[in-house]
Amino acid sequence: MDSRDLFGVPREQQCRNGNTASVPPAASMGRRYGAAAIDGGLAVVCAGVSGLAYVLSLPASVAIPLTDGILWLRIFVTGMGVSLVNQMLLVLLFRCSVGKLLVGTRVVRLTDGGRPQLWQLFGRWIGGIAYGFTVLPLGFILGGSDAPPLDFAGVRIVAAVDMRPEQT
Repeated sequence: MDSRDLFGVPREQQCRNGNTASVPPAASMGRRYGAAAIDGGLAVVCAGVSGLAYVLSLPASVAIPLTDGILWLRIFVTGMGVSLVNQMLLVLLFRCSVGKLLVGTRVVRLTDGGRPQLWQLFGRWIGGIAYGFTVLPLGFILGGSDAPPLDFAGVRIVAAVDMRPEQT
């Protein structure tokens, strides 16, 4: 009996000859950017709800403190916290974040296609934040590129259908 995760994906893929399967090819650009947009949108919405909850908790006689550091700190910490939990904890447990689940992708190690380690996921999260706030906007302003984003931190995003075991 083979071990499977919550979504029915085998924990270790086996080829027909019994050897461990190679890493599947990277997911399409549309799936990768779609998952990133959903995950980013989730973090922004949660951060906005947190800020709104803070503003609504103030007495009605108090003006909305848009220059208040507590409001912006709360928004920032909530957004980063949701992103961290979504990109690290959920991927560590289920191989996918909310966005990746919705578009049908998974995160695997580049070396053997197995589950990524916590340090790899943290490096991927930091790199994704840096990429999303620097390289992506600059690329958009300068006209963009057709080059796919690189796999870094030792992990790759693959389509979930590519992870199905071969039928014998």
